[in-house]
Order: sequence, then structure tokens, then C-alpha cells
Amino acid sequence: MKGQITLALLAISLPLAAVDFNRDVRPILSDTCFKCHGPGETKGDLRLDKREDALDAGVLSPGNVAKSEFVARLKTKDPEELMPPPKANKTLTPEQITTLETWIAEGAKYDDHWSFVSPKQEPNIKNLDHFIDRRLRTEGLNPQPDANRRTLIRRVTLDLTGLPPTPEEVEAFVNDSSPKAWEKVVDRLLASEHYGERMALAWMDAARYGDTSVMHADGPRDMWPWRNWVINAYNSNKPFDQFTVEQIAGDLIPDATVNQKIASGFNRNHATSDEGGAFAEELRVEYVADRVQTTANVWMGLTMECAQCHDHKYDPITQKEYFQFFAYFNNTSDPGMQTRNGNQAPLVEVPNKDRDGKLAQLKKEIAEAKNKIEAHRAKVSQLPEFKAWLEKASNKAKSSGQSKQPKNLAHWFPIDATLKEFRDGVTGRIVVAERGKFSVGNREKSKSLKLNGGHSFKTDAPVDLEYHKPFTFSAWVKPNGKASGAIFSKMDDKAAYRGFDFWTEGGRIGTHIVHKWGANAIKVISADELPQGKWQHVVLTYDGSSKAAGVKIYINGKLSKNQVQADNLSKTIVTSQPFRIGSRSTSSRWKGELDDLRIYHRALPQSEIAATAIGDPIENILATPANQRSKSDMKVLLARYLGGEDKTFKKLTDAHQKTLKQEADLDKKPVTSMIMQDNPENKMRMTYVLDRGAYDSPKKDEVIKPGTPDALPEMPKNAPPNRLGLARWLTNPNHPLTARVAVNRYWMMLFGEGLVRSVGDFGAQGTSPTHAELLDWLAVDFVESGWDVKRMIKQIVSSKTYRRSSRLESLHREKDAANELLARAPRFRLQGEFIRDQALAVSGLLTKEVGGAGVKPYQPANIWNEVSLNGGLRYRQDKGEKLYRRSMYTYWKRSSPMPNMLIFDAPSREKCVIQRQRTNTPLQALVTLNDPQFVEAGRVLAQRLIKSADRAPAKRIDLGYRLATSRPAEKREVEILTRLLNANLEKFRKDPESAKKYLAAGESPRDESIDPIEHAAWTVVTQTILNLDETLTRN
Repeated sequence: MKGQITLALLAISLPLAAVDFNRDVRPILSDTCFKCHGPGETKGDLRLDKREDALDAGVLSPGNVAKSEFVARLKTKDPEELMPPPKANKTLTPEQITTLETWIAEGAKYDDHWSFVSPKQEPNIKNLDHFIDRRLRTEGLNPQPDANRRTLIRRVTLDLTGLPPTPEEVEAFVNDSSPKAWEKVVDRLLASEHYGERMALAWMDAARYGDTSVMHADGPRDMWPWRNWVINAYNSNKPFDQFTVEQIAGDLIPDATVNQKIASGFNRNHATSDEGGAFAEELRVEYVADRVQTTANVWMGLTMECAQCHDHKYDPITQKEYFQFFAYFNNTSDPGMQTRNGNQAPLVEVPNKDRDGKLAQLKKEIAEAKNKIEAHRAKVSQLPEFKAWLEKASNKAKSSGQSKQPKNLAHWFPIDATLKEFRDGVTGRIVVAERGKFSVGNREKSKSLKLNGGHSFKTDAPVDLEYHKPFTFSAWVKPNGKASGAIFSKMDDKAAYRGFDFWTEGGRIGTHIVHKWGANAIKVISADELPQGKWQHVVLTYDGSSKAAGVKIYINGKLSKNQVQADNLSKTIVTSQPFRIGSRSTSSRWKGELDDLRIYHRALPQSEIAATAIGDPIENILATPANQRSKSDMKVLLARYLGGEDKTFKKLTDAHQKTLKQEADLDKKPVTSMIMQDNPENKMRMTYVLDRGAYDSPKKDEVIKPGTPDALPEMPKNAPPNRLGLARWLTNPNHPLTARVAVNRYWMMLFGEGLVRSVGDFGAQGTSPTHAELLDWLAVDFVESGWDVKRMIKQIVSSKTYRRSSRLESLHREKDAANELLARAPRFRLQGEFIRDQALAVSGLLTKEVGGAGVKPYQPANIWNEVSLNGGLRYRQDKGEKLYRRSMYTYWKRSSPMPNMLIFDAPSREKCVIQRQRTNTPLQALVTLNDPQFVEAGRVLAQRLIKSADRAPAKRIDLGYRLATSRPAEKREVEILTRLLNANLEKFRKDPESAKKYLAAGESPRDESIDPIEHAAWTVVTQTILNLDETLTRN
């Protein structure tokens, strides 16, 4: 009887509302019990995350609180029996214990975690406001009315573009009385190219985007084509399922386009290293683990990384399941040790319409210039001036007594004092710098070309050699060290090295004559080494036999023995690549000095080798009687005359060289982007569980196949066991997480907090949804709409909930201080990028160009020094319009990110970040008041106000308010700022120099027609407006 009375009293004390396991009980168990009695650990053989296990252990008696050992252990006074134990520092509140007792009294029912159950939509509900209003009625709160139109258009413009509306846009909306006025604003913003930028900015945090590699040297990389892809994907409203598939597995899509491959760079954004002494495999495993963590977090809101070392302690993910997921990313071909100098393969060359258009135009100009040169060449051959020069030069050559030169000279590249004089002395074709600058040294009485390993020169001279025809190479060389490189070449690296080169390797001289390297080629190098740091004459002859034995190498006139490394040539070596000096098409840049490069269309005998080292090879032709000269001899002589004597020809070739140089500058470094790529089947990497997650402790008793956690839907049986299968599994309409996580992130973007406030954790340790039914309704709607992102965004911003005033009533503060119920609109500080972009926009400084490479705006001097390996790395600030591009394009060095963004809580992006923290500190005010970018914006805004149509101070102040806050200034505000203006006019009149110093901030030119004292005083006013709480806040 006594026990029945106790139970009755307990029942009276329990809450009347039914307890929901996921909402009320699971958070308590997860926080206080699951660490020891959950999925990852079962102390005392007790698991509390599964009902059958708890019942089997005898700790729960459903419907009978008094007999439940579980409750007794929560309430005991004995520290040896108390749970959680005192050392755990976890104490349940009386309210939590009461909730658990109610749950047991009601039958101790368990439910699957809400996020692992596919969402279901309540029927016959037309809009999201239904769910918000229903909850408000339950809680006894009345919602706020719509905000005023000025506040609304500023709110939605900032939310959807990251930029403020113009005064013209504000007034147009305020005066639009049509029923679709709001819809027209929303549609315009969603159609703006700045919408894609705003959406991409949030995605860049999640994708850990940066312009550098992070670890060790934190060297540069080019991933901005991937950022461009994201901007374009949002602007074109690419469906979210396709957006997902292309980023996780764009490279695996059948017949993948270049853009789809670029999209796969999502999982190449992570940190990499090339640190000497590091273990490449350890780094590679770290990269794979990062991809697992990022993919799980971004698309499923799960902390899967917690299962790398052991079973997840809170969520139903075992360590084996973790490595099944790991296996999807473990077969990629990128190495552990990655370069600090640009992009690491695999990569793809990125189409560049602007560059391609300029190249096409240049090619047209080059062809026109070439035609003019050839027309002039034909004309000159008949002129008396040429004939007179020829007679004079011939007489001089006959009397000079120079040694006889070999015949069949095809190309000759003597080194002159300037690049403009650098040409093929036989054909007259000019040579242009492709990489680096023309630099000359000295070789006795001659000049030499200096190459430092970064130089390359090219010419369109027709250097056409073939595998079955003889030739001879000759050159004076002074190598710098024993590094490999091409003295000259005509070779296509990307076509299996087809072509030829004159080559050094390990201090030896040789050649490659290649149809397809490795299968159809000759490679011969000398057995003798070249003396280092000395000038020597080298000659290589080839007899056209297609055999390595047909190659002879002479060093200073002495025949060397050969080392044959390839001898299997039977097909053409012709390539469309130009002839290059100092490199191959993309590699093998030579170090040292060169002079007197010659190519003959025959294999010279040893008796003629010495003659190639001295003299002018054209003197022989000049000394030959006129009636014995061939047509090719006359072409050579004409080229000598044109290059040395004809001023018109010089002007034509200078113009030709200029366009060739422009072409080379555009073509020298094609833009690439790093992509994902799997190893072929015969090189697939095996996956094993790594003991405690250590890269060097694989448990090789079982090969782990790609797979997904059992708690989530099965992978379709026909899905490929690779990243493409994984991506399609994630976007399966029945997947319980992907759509929920996506729409929750959109909600956070527009309301400051998600419906699930732990935006990156939908697991047991995350928060429950504030409006679970709404989250599910949105998720189902998202999928059924075809994953239409713009439609989802429009639906949210069209709601009454979004349009409410942010005014805080006392009852709202009392019952819902955190605004979980959304009776009012949220109000929060703008993120750092928006604050800077807004200042640039209202001042008129903003460069609105969309996409492209990162830029380097103002930053404290030498800030990179401290993070560079040797303290010598310098930040080179950009100039001109690049200083005023949107903040999302700021060059992001992840070991030293932009300080004015970090102060406003921008992440370093070394790791995936789903939700930024939001702080308010005095340091932020120091940025907006003193950072050169903000002072300059204030100066230029002041200039804009001064130059406006109305000169009255009140009108100027009003314009400043309309630009910065989207509303007119109130009378009191005008009075305060007018007093501030007058005070500063007086101050600067007394100290004109301080006005000039104040106005010197920034590189944009000041309008010198404005009185500096007036300008400085108005800059104080505009800086005040730009620093208003209302300006810096999304209201």
C-alpha cells in the first residue's frame, strides 16, 4: 500500500505532457551516460542507447519507476553507487531526473534518433509559417508584424547578395504598391550574379578553401577555378543533388567535362605538406581522413571523425564503418608529399574564354605581321641596295681568309647584345622570350645567353627534323652544375615527348629523338662528362638510320663513347611545338650559358667538326662565286642583309616580336585546377582498419570494402563502389540527412541560427530541432522540387516569419530570449566580408567583377614574414581596382589569413567550418575606424557626398544614411552630425597638415578640387555613419 501511494504521488508530480524520447530523453542520456554506456563503450556490459540491451541488463522496468535500478543509481547518496560517478563531473538536475522518471513511467519507449529516420511531410500544409505560428500559439506568444519596407529590402539584399541596396532600389520598392512588390525584389536578387558570390562564400568555409597549402611552407596554389565553378553553379541554380555529385565525384562521371572535373576539386582544398623528413603515407592518410570528416560533416551533419580511432561514443558508427567510408577516398592518386610551388597533380587545364579570345586575336595579328615581313623580304631581294651590299660583303669575305665552313647550315643562333637582335641568322626568324628575361654574358669576343633554370625562348623558325633524315647539332656551352635540361628542343611533353632535344644529364651531353617515349625512341648520352664551369664546344651528329649507333657526340672536337638508354625508333618525330632554346615545351629548363647554336641538315664528318666551333658560317657563302650559289644560299644572304642593314625590316620584325611576346606571356602559364582522380583497377589501394587510427598500424586480417553505416539506408546494389556511388547514395531522396542538413544551413544563413542549432552535428550530441516538423516539411519539399536551391531560398524569404520586425518586446525576452520560437526577426552583426564590401559599395569604390584569381588588398606590412620558412616572404600588395574587389576574392594564406577578417570571426579554413562563431569585441571597432580600407572608404564616401547635387549639410548627411542604412536620417541625427562636422571643420582649420595626413589613407586618387579641410571634416562624418551599429548590423 505504501509503495502504491509513493507511485501515485510521483505521478502527480510528473509533467502532464508526454515525454518524447528524441526531444527530452536522448539529450540527457547522450550528455551524461553514452560516453560509458553508449555505442562506443559498454562499461559493466551495459548499453543505454538500445532498449533491448537496457532491459536485458535489468536496469529499466518500464512503467515501474520504483523498480528501475537506473533511477536508483541516479538518486543514491552513496558515491560508490552514484551515476554518473562523481569523477565524471556530470550531475543531473532534478528536472532531468523527473523527465527520466516520467519516461520510465510511460513505458521507457525508445525511438530511433530523429535524424536517422527519413523525413515525412505533414499533408495539406501550404507554407512554413504554419509551423512557426502553431508553436507560438502553444507558447502564448504573439508574432511581431512585418518590418518596414526599408528594413526589409536592406535585410534581404544583404542576405542574398552580401551587398547593401542602392537608394534607388530602396525607393523603388518603397513606392511599389503592387501585390508582387516583394516577389519582384526577391526575383531580382536571385537573378543577380552577386547571389552566386554570397552563396559561394559560405560554401568556401565548408570546403576549407584557400590559396595556399597550409602546412610547412604554406606555398601557393590555384584553386580559384573551383571557386568560380561554385559561383556559377549557384547563379545557374544547379540542382543540389547535381551540385553534390559533381563535387564529390565529378571526375568519375562518364565522359566528365572539364567543369565537372574542376568541381571535384572540393576535396583537393584540404591542407597539404611537402615537409622534408615527413612520412608521405602519414600525410596521405591525413588527407583521406580530412575528406571523410568534411564530406560527412558537410552533407550529413555527422562527426564521423570520432570513429577513426574507436567506435563512436555517441552515434551509431563503428570504427569498421568509418573505414568503409574511408575506403571511398583511399584510392585517389594524389600523393602524400605534395608541392609547395603551385598545383599538385592530378590537375586539369582550365578553359579561359577571355585568354582564348586574346590569343585568337594575337594569332591573327602575328599572321598579318608575318605576311608583311614575307612581302617585304620578296621585294628587297630585287632592290639595288641589296645587290650593292651583297657585292661589297662578298669582296670582303673573299679577302678575309677565314676557314672553310660546312655546308647545309639550316639554322644559326648567334647571341647578340639585345633580345630584338636575337634571331635565326639563316631564316631571319626572330626569337622571343617565353619565360624569364633576356640576359647576356660574355664568351671571349662574343656574347652569350645566360639561363638560370627559369628561362625559355622560342621561335617560329621552321626547324623541321625527321627520324629518317640526318642532322647535326653544334653549340658552345658553359653548364651550371650537373642538372638535366634541354639546351634546345622541339618537343611536346604532353604528347609522350614527341620531337627532339639537345640535352644534358648528370654533366653529360646527349639527345632524345622520340616518337613516343618508352616505346619508340632513341636516347643517347656521352660517356664523358663535360667540365663544369668552363666553356666547351659540343657537337652531336645523327645519320638518319633510326638507330642509336647512328649518333656521334664530340666534346671539344674529341669523339666520346656513348651510353645508349633507348634504341627503338621507327616513326615520325614531327610535332607542332615551336623550337625552344633553354627548355622543352613545359619542362627541363637548362642552367648555364650558351652561344653559337647551329643545326645542319646533314651528319657532319669528324673532319668538319672543328670548323663549326669558329668563324661566321655565312662567310663561306659570301666567299662563294655568285654563279655557284644555290637558292638556299641566297635566302641565307638575304636574311643576313635584312637582319643587319634594312631598317624597314627591323621595324616589321620588332612589331612581330612584340605580338609574339604578348602571345608567349598569355600562353606561358595556363591556369590549372587540382582535381580528384582514382588509381586504375590494377593499382587500387587496399583499405584496412587502422589500429587507433595510426597510419602505420593497419589490421591486415581483413580488407575493408567501401560502404556506409548500417544506421543509414543501404547503398543501392547497382551503385558503383566508388565516390560516384557514394555521391548518388547521399542524394537518394530517401536519405534522412542530406536534405535536412542542406535546408538547415540555408535557414541559418537567413536567420543566424539553424532550426537545428548545432548546424554541423545532427548526431546524439547535437541539439534537437526547434521545429522538427518544419525541418522535415522543408526537407521533403526540397527533394520534391528537384533540389531547387533558389526556390527554397525564395520560399523562406517570402514567409511572414522572415519578414517580421526584429523589435524585442519584454514578453519575448522573458519567454524566448534566444529567439528559438521566431516571434521576431533575428538581429545580428554582419560578417566581416559583408562589412568591408558594404563600406566599399556605399563609397563607390567596389569593383564588381565576378570570379577570377585572388587579390591582395591592404594588409599590415611584412605580416607574412613570421610564418615563412626563412623570414624572407613578403606580401606584395596589389594596385588599382584589385584593391577594391569583394572580400571573398582576397588571397587567403591560411597560415596568415587577412587580419581584418579574422577579427570578425572569419575562419582560417585549415579545416571545414560549417558555422562561424559571432563575437563583438573592441578590436572590431579598431578595424572599422583605423584600417586603411575603411578610412579610405570614408574619404571616398565623403567625396561622394560633397560632390552630390545638394550642398546643404543636412541633405548630404541624409544621403549618407540612405546609402549606409537604407533610410533617411532623423532630425536628431542630422543635428548631432552637423555639430560633429562643424567641430572638425574648426579643428582642421587650426591644423591643416593633420587634414592632409588623414586624407592620405588609401591609394585611390583624391579629388583635388575639394578643399582638404572640408573633405577631412566630412570624412569624420562618413566614418561615423559607417561605424553606426545600424550600419554594421543585419536588422
